[in-house]
Amino acid sequence: MGYLDTLIQQCYIAKTALPVQEFIFSTLDDLPKISKAIYIIEQVDGDINQTFNHFLTFKEQATHACAKLNAPCAVMYVGSSITGLKNRLKQHLGLGHKGTYALHLNQWFQGQFKITIQQYEVENQVLQLIEDDLSDQLKPAFGKSGANNK
Repeated sequence: MGYLDTLIQQCYIAKTALPVQEFIFSTLDDLPKISKAIYIIEQVDGDINQTFNHFLTFKEQATHACAKLNAPCAVMYVGSSITGLKNRLKQHLGLGHKGTYALHLNQWFQGQFKITIQQYEVENQVLQLIEDDLSDQLKPAFGKSGANNK
C-alpha cells in the first residue's frame, strides 16, 4: 500500500474514531495512567482578549518556551500525548521544564480553566489526525492551528 493509500485509510479511521473514555481533568493525583489521549484546555471565565494579551506578555519575557499565538478564543489549547498524559499536563500547568513548549499556566494565568481528556486506542498517526481536525475546528488561542503542515 502506498503513502497516499495509507493516509486515506488513516483519515477514514480518524474520522470515525470515538474516544474510549472522556472526562474532565480534576487533579494530577486523580489522573489515571493514560498514554494516548487528546486534551482540550478551555478558559471558563474572564475576558479571552485579556488572556491572550497576558500570554503574549509572558511569551515576550522569553523565560519559558511558549506555545504559538493564534487569536483570542475560549479554547486555549488542543493537544495530544502518546507517551504519557500526566507529564504533558504538568508542563501546561507550569510544573514541568521551562524549556518545553507549553502554556505554563501557573506563570501567568489567574482565571479558571477546564481540561477535557479524550482517551483513544488508535495508531499514533491517527491520533495526530484527530488532533489536527479538532484544532482546525476549535481554533485554539495558542499552539499550532490545524494540521502539522499548515
